[in-house]
Amino acid sequence: MRCGILSICALLYFCLAALVLADDLSQLFRADELHIEADELVHNVESGLVHARGHVLLTYGQLQLSADEASIDQNSFDYSASGEVKITVQGAGSWEAPALKGNLQQRTTSFGPFRLASAPWYAAGKSGELDEQGHKRIQGGWLSTCDCPVPHYRIEASQIVHNPDQSFTAKHVRLKFGSVPVFYLPWLWGSTNAEHAGILFKPGYSGKKGAYLQVGRIWKNKSLGDSRLYMDLMAKRGLGLGYTGKLQSQQRDLDSQIYGIHDRKTPETSKGYNRRFKSVEDRYRLKTYYREQLGEGLSLRLNLDLLSDSDMLEDWFKRDYRRFEQAKSFADLSWDQQYFNLALSLRPRVNNFYTTVQQLPELRLSIPSTALLEELPLLYNSENSLGYYSLKWRNNQRKRLEFIPIAEYIEQLHQDPHDYASFRADTLHTLSMPIDIRETLTLTPRASFRATAYSRSSRSRVDQKTLADMIAADNPDAPYNQFQVHSYDKNGGSTTRYASELGLEAKSKFYSDWMSLQMKSLDIDGLRHILQPYINYNYAPQPSRNREQLYFFDEIDRLQKQHFLRFGLDQRWQTRGESGLRDLISLRSYADWHFDRGEESGKYWGNLGNRLTLNLRKDLQTWAALVYDLGAGDVQRAEYGLRLGEKEKFNTRLSYIYRNQHLSRSVYSMGSSLADFSGENGYVKKHFESADIISADLHFPLSQISSFDVHAEYDLEDQRLAEHSYYYSRVLHCWTMMLGLGWEYNKFQAMIMFRLTAFPKVKIDLDI
Repeated sequence: MRCGILSICALLYFCLAALVLADDLSQLFRADELHIEADELVHNVESGLVHARGHVLLTYGQLQLSADEASIDQNSFDYSASGEVKITVQGAGSWEAPALKGNLQQRTTSFGPFRLASAPWYAAGKSGELDEQGHKRIQGGWLSTCDCPVPHYRIEASQIVHNPDQSFTAKHVRLKFGSVPVFYLPWLWGSTNAEHAGILFKPGYSGKKGAYLQVGRIWKNKSLGDSRLYMDLMAKRGLGLGYTGKLQSQQRDLDSQIYGIHDRKTPETSKGYNRRFKSVEDRYRLKTYYREQLGEGLSLRLNLDLLSDSDMLEDWFKRDYRRFEQAKSFADLSWDQQYFNLALSLRPRVNNFYTTVQQLPELRLSIPSTALLEELPLLYNSENSLGYYSLKWRNNQRKRLEFIPIAEYIEQLHQDPHDYASFRADTLHTLSMPIDIRETLTLTPRASFRATAYSRSSRSRVDQKTLADMIAADNPDAPYNQFQVHSYDKNGGSTTRYASELGLEAKSKFYSDWMSLQMKSLDIDGLRHILQPYINYNYAPQPSRNREQLYFFDEIDRLQKQHFLRFGLDQRWQTRGESGLRDLISLRSYADWHFDRGEESGKYWGNLGNRLTLNLRKDLQTWAALVYDLGAGDVQRAEYGLRLGEKEKFNTRLSYIYRNQHLSRSVYSMGSSLADFSGENGYVKKHFESADIISADLHFPLSQISSFDVHAEYDLEDQRLAEHSYYYSRVLHCWTMMLGLGWEYNKFQAMIMFRLTAFPKVKIDLDI
């Protein structure tokens, strides 16, 4: 009896291993006992035949077999099962067939029509077999994420052969929607071993590409990394070829990416041109990153990112474009130790349609905050750099004369900025001493000294407005701008600038508790209010050289007299909830008083900044920011956001952005960190354009399978509805369909999109 039971168990193992799961099923058999139930169980000792009949149910570990009949011949090792055979693995799905048979010793099996259910995948076929060499053959098989008897879509093949090395071939591969074939490949090959190789197959349709198909080959190595070679066939854009590869180890990394396309719909703003550059049809990206760990704390990093045009990232590599709008190339050799970091960097410009500050090269030494004396809390930190710097403005191929009306064009003033370069050596040293007074107040006096030497400078002056005008004139997205350009000259000779700074920061911390406060509706279990007021005094006298005659490469070159007092208050309301300690409310505020009148407003008062964040509960979150110019009496920037409701239920999101047209006022310190809620405090001045926009998103669940969404954006400055769109979404079993209509500045767009419910990133969309 025990022999028969174990034989049936072995049959089950081989059958499942061959036909149901790709993973090693040996881990499933961990139970100490096997249970079998049947209306009749017969073991003929003479013939060696074990036969179970009537409601056969075998359970072993996580695996279960049910059938009307099951038998095995202990002499020949032939086995069979019939009558609604069903094999189920806990948490992994089930396999069904009317009957199966085979030989345990030869490890063969064959079966007729079968059905596999292993969410999110479902499959079926006409027949299958496993031979002695381990080759698996499936006839008339299909695969889908739809569990309907007749799937809404499926990928099917007339024959699939899977080999012992986990490679496979498939003949007459078809993609069907319902019973309608929509795509065909006569032959497909690859590997089911996700550890080593695979096939990339991605058909679809989009408004940007038209009908498209991405096919390729994937190679995987768990210890080194992945690589893929692929081809894009696009009805609207043409043929694209690409390669990506990753080799990773503890000692070194190598990431490579190559992509090229003959673009039949390259971006153009006018015939033959994209803004101020000639349009490019043969487009490419060549990117490679290399890291080598040369020793303890010593590493080398190399990065090359070569592009065909300025829109290549935005068009074909959206994720990289959002991370950094401008591709970078560099070489860095860095030595990290406990008390210092020494780095040698090289940053050339390889794409001439970008404006870049080149470092050819730069040597940098950084010393973090370090205690100098055991008796006194005296801290020292330093930043030092030496290099040859070159600012290269983008090489526009069209003159500004082609965009500015001839009656308003002034040749001397409407030129592009001129390149400039200089050796620069910079050293910054800061001493600080935090002093705790009765554990309630911390006073931190500080002193900083900076010396910067240049091999070249300008005799012509470039003030902060002139520099802001140069940056605005270089904006590639605004070729029609009329900002005037006054460039640096090369007649100033070598020079050295000295700068110093004295400061004092006083801060404290108070808190009060209401630990008995309970509010289940807001998930509040006790409340703590933390109050951190601070005052930061900063005095930096006028540097020894006027910044208007120093070449600008970064903020180091724009130092000027700073004399201000910042009043600040940081507040937090914390509570304990199911997810642990969290900030319920956060409010950060500061106000600046300048001892000198600012040229922006002519007033002593600077900005009043506030940022409020409320995270009251999962379905209620809001935040707001306000930057108010106390001197000018103007709101420079205001933002508000609200999210009401949970994701799968009715929810709404509101946002508001207001920005006043202004030239920002700098608040800068060499020796301390300052909060900045609007990105305007730096020495590099920018023209901020006005904006006044409110937007709203509404999500209405109509039922468990359908919803309606509305998006609207209103431009209060232009007094018009800038954008509005409407989407209806419905789950069609294994598909989610979305229909949309929208208008963007009176431009109509209609959209239909289908997403796989099991894999939302797999989609087919159509824009009209």
